[in-house]
Amino acid sequence: MKDITQNKHGGNANSKAAFGGIKDELKPRQREVYLYIICANGITCKDIAEAMNTGMNAISGRLTELKAMGKIKVTGRRDGCAIYQINEP
Repeated sequence: MKDITQNKHGGNANSKAAFGGIKDELKPRQREVYLYIICANGITCKDIAEAMNTGMNAISGRLTELKAMGKIKVTGRRDGCAIYQINEP
């Protein structure tokens, strides 16, 4: 699987290790974020963070992981934020 965050972490060994640890099975937080995306049928990181009463920084990593796994896709933008939807098989 290609590391889609490579430009962000600039080759940092810890970031590479974290990316390499992603499995096909969703972790609890990934599953929670994924369920919000399924239920909303188009939602932003900001929307999810507000619904979960947490910061966007806690959600954006899960979105990146889900996108890298091919589970979600960006379908547009709203108020400067990417809109995520599930990636239908």
